[in-house]
Amino acid sequence: MRYTINLDCKTHHVSKDGTFPILLRVSLNGEQDYFNIGKRIKDSHYDRAEKSIKKNINESNKYERLINIHKVRIGDIIDELNKKGEIVSISRLKEIYNLETNGRKSKCFYDFITQRIEWEKKHTSFKSNTFKFIESNFKQLKGFRKKLSYYDINHDFIEEYKFYLKNDLGLQYNTIYHALCFLRKYSKQLFKLGLISKYPFENYSVGSPQEVELVYLEPEELKSLHDLYESRKLLMITKPKSSKFARDFEIGQKYQDVLRYFLVACYTGFRHSDIRTLRKENIIGNNIVKNLVKSKVEKVVRVKIPIQENFFSLLNKDNPYGLIFDNPVMENSQTNKYLKQIMKIACIKKHITFHKARYTFAINSLILGIDIVVISEILGHSLLTTTQRYAKVVDKIRNKEMGKWKGFRQNNTTEIELNCSNCNRSLLKTDPGVLSQNYLTCICPNCNITTRFDLKINEPVLENICHAQGYQ
Repeated sequence: MRYTINLDCKTHHVSKDGTFPILLRVSLNGEQDYFNIGKRIKDSHYDRAEKSIKKNINESNKYERLINIHKVRIGDIIDELNKKGEIVSISRLKEIYNLETNGRKSKCFYDFITQRIEWEKKHTSFKSNTFKFIESNFKQLKGFRKKLSYYDINHDFIEEYKFYLKNDLGLQYNTIYHALCFLRKYSKQLFKLGLISKYPFENYSVGSPQEVELVYLEPEELKSLHDLYESRKLLMITKPKSSKFARDFEIGQKYQDVLRYFLVACYTGFRHSDIRTLRKENIIGNNIVKNLVKSKVEKVVRVKIPIQENFFSLLNKDNPYGLIFDNPVMENSQTNKYLKQIMKIACIKKHITFHKARYTFAINSLILGIDIVVISEILGHSLLTTTQRYAKVVDKIRNKEMGKWKGFRQNNTTEIELNCSNCNRSLLKTDPGVLSQNYLTCICPNCNITTRFDLKINEPVLENICHAQGYQ
């Protein structure tokens, strides 16, 4: 392997104080690059023709000594890489040199991410919502550190960023998890492309997402929303005028429209994007037949959903514009704002967004006893395990309800004890709930007195009966 290391300053990079950086030009296997040793020199101290330090200056020995140290170090790095059997390239050599000397040439990590995102937009099938999520995490990272080079990303930086997300921004666990996954993704690409020598997330775990509680509408709540829609009370809602020159805005129609397609989503399990693209041609007979586009990648799944009577009236098959609803479906964010107000009007104290309609459909379908395989097909899940997430919620509900049996026989915690009214001898001891009758007649074996007891109050009601009356 042949290489040369020579002093070769770029004299056109002169700063205002009349100095320029001291550079070493390294040639290796036909490649060459410049290494900044982190010091600057005055133009008057440098021989441009000979590319050397002038001998007649006071600091010439100091400069020569420093330059030799860096030449030796570059040579040592090359030898070490050879001994390890690694392929030595000029970029690999410079990376190690910069890491050791801190004389790093700034390589902007944000520029790299921008380039990778543009590549993903051209070569992947990610949906636009996925890129919105990526851009959101990118903006969050830039908010933490305005400038970030390849070499700034290490364990300390990751911990600082995690602290910033949790304490400065007050984000929840899963949001922090996704932010760290974003950083890990593009750091890993840096490493795979050979732009950094050490993977920053080596021996660092970002953890796993926590399973959040699924918020959904229970059958009674769903029924009350449908009753609210059919009552048309929402149409009477107006937004008060902002000035005496304006007039009240009849906003009730927007509330009614939002509730209308939200109910359809609750009965079908459709996402907002599916509802928004629902058209007349999707109604075939008594079924909705539609191609669903899955969230992360544009994978199309065809579903067929029977139309039930409870939401037939919500569809308008006669709309001349080919839409299922009278008015176009609003954007998701605007829809959620109206849903928040609708839940207040319906006295439902839950954080309901449009996507909760999907949860509502799945969980209520399981409660009604619909086969989980059928539900999975309607939801467009590729794997049954995805649908089983909802089944876990139903299991919790079932366990909670079955827990009511625990107190079935514990209405009266006191043991029933019947004593003879004459000699007070114990005639019967039993647990509450064993005897189903209200009255019991017993004969005392000691004094032969027959006594009738009221089991509701555990007291005798008729004493000194001559003959046994038997059980009643």
